[in-house]
Amino acid sequence: MDPSVNYFYTSCTRSDGWPAISRFHADLEYRLRAQEGLWVSGALGPQMGSGQRFDRALAEVGVMIALGSPQYFQSQYCGREWAVFKTRISRHRVRTQKDASACLIPILWEPVPPHALPPRTADGQESPAETQWEGGFGGNGLHQLMQSDSREAEDAYFALLERLSRQIAEARRIHLSMIDVEELSRVRPAFGTLPLTRQTTSARTPVYTGSYTEPNGGYDSRVPSAPVSIAISYVGADQPWADWMAEVLEQDGHPSVNQVRWETERESLTETVDRAHREAERVIALFSRTYFTAGETEPLDWERAFVGADKEWLIPVQIDMEPRPLLVRRGVPVTQLKGSDQNEAERLCELVRDPNPRIPGQREGDAR
Repeated sequence: MDPSVNYFYTSCTRSDGWPAISRFHADLEYRLRAQEGLWVSGALGPQMGSGQRFDRALAEVGVMIALGSPQYFQSQYCGREWAVFKTRISRHRVRTQKDASACLIPILWEPVPPHALPPRTADGQESPAETQWEGGFGGNGLHQLMQSDSREAEDAYFALLERLSRQIAEARRIHLSMIDVEELSRVRPAFGTLPLTRQTTSARTPVYTGSYTEPNGGYDSRVPSAPVSIAISYVGADQPWADWMAEVLEQDGHPSVNQVRWETERESLTETVDRAHREAERVIALFSRTYFTAGETEPLDWERAFVGADKEWLIPVQIDMEPRPLLVRRGVPVTQLKGSDQNEAERLCELVRDPNPRIPGQREGDAR
């Protein structure tokens, strides 16, 4: 099998929260690899750019996930992706006399008012308003489900990933008819008012407020420390989160923010964290499932890298609900981010500027 083949295409818009979208895409890709094999990959719409690579993905990928939202239905790019797949499904029905509607999997990402759903298109194709959207999330959309820190929400999210991975695998066996580049160029967006341009950055205006109170009393209102140089230790799958953190902290006035990717094939966990510290005064460790499973680590490696009285420069931040390695779980204060909105941006800024951070290995309530 061609190891570069894409099993699915995620149609979305960056303005709906790029770190969360990329996390969902990576989680689904990870689940599919566990189910189907390591050769599985997925194409994430906004990362495809435009041109031949984008057109080829739209023309050939067998399954599309559409993440619907008010912003999604305003985007002509998303409208074109939708129209291409609807066209391919119609062509497949004509050529084979078989239904291929399972190749388009619509998921409600954010709540959409009925009036915001586009009507039936001029060529008679089924509109998003006539489509059954996956929305069993209390009506609040998948994005809010991912932001929740409840155990029930976490279970529902992973159950969804398992169900989607099975749907994608089954739909891919349909072998959806492809269309050629000439035909692709004639397909017009099914909806959207915003022009056919890719959004390369999401609009954010994080503001540092100078005070933040954790429910458990971890922070209080006090004078923040001055801006410092920051390094972000992360793995490649979490690149969008590292980009978002860098943008937030640069706008908050920190003199330098370096992204230090863990080169798992060349360095150990301790070496990558030390390398990040050599580049900056404080280091954000971007914890996630992919960070915990990257590289070849032993249990004591996590203690050496993150626990100790000399680690006050470390700022561990986690972006998902993955259980942490035991020694990290016992001894390291970790801040859980629930998304990439304004409130979470402020939390991140305040965490970095905290003048009295807890020392990794220090118990809750201990004095420094």
